[in-house]
Amino acid sequence: RRALLDVGGGPGTYSVLLTERFPGLRSEVLELPGVAAVARELVAAAGAAERVSLRDGDYHTADFGQGKDVVLMSGMFHRESAADCSSLVERAVACLEPGGLLVVSDVFTDPGGALPTFAAMFGLNMMLTAPAGGVHADADVQGWMRDCGLVDIRTAALPPPMPHRVVTGRKR
Repeated sequence: RRALLDVGGGPGTYSVLLTERFPGLRSEVLELPGVAAVARELVAAAGAAERVSLRDGDYHTADFGQGKDVVLMSGMFHRESAADCSSLVERAVACLEPGGLLVVSDVFTDPGGALPTFAAMFGLNMMLTAPAGGVHADADVQGWMRDCGLVDIRTAALPPPMPHRVVTGRKR
């Protein structure tokens, strides 16, 4: 992998770590201007400015570009409606090259939304604190990926105590 788009990548932490771990990988972090300004300082302080660039933009409306072979969306779906998540997956797939990988990480529930308990309670908190907040089932993310033609779709849990799961899919 050579070109990563880190959508809503916050301070760029994942991009810094991934580009350090995988030589030759370059990342573009798409983030709101205020957050991106702070992230630029953090990326520079980490010595990663040659590997990680920041682009100001709102992932709801910004162009994702073209030519990426990895798109990372981490910790953002719990603030979005199902329709918005589906649209984000579709836009991510459109910017991927053939063989490209979409990686979605967040707190997800099992089908039905009641388990695991932490995810269900987190989802309740998000519904109370964010206009479109909630927790989606990883099966829904898999479905959105399938609907966009991705293959080799997999889900894996991060090691405890992390409550996150990662759903990946590959563009044909």
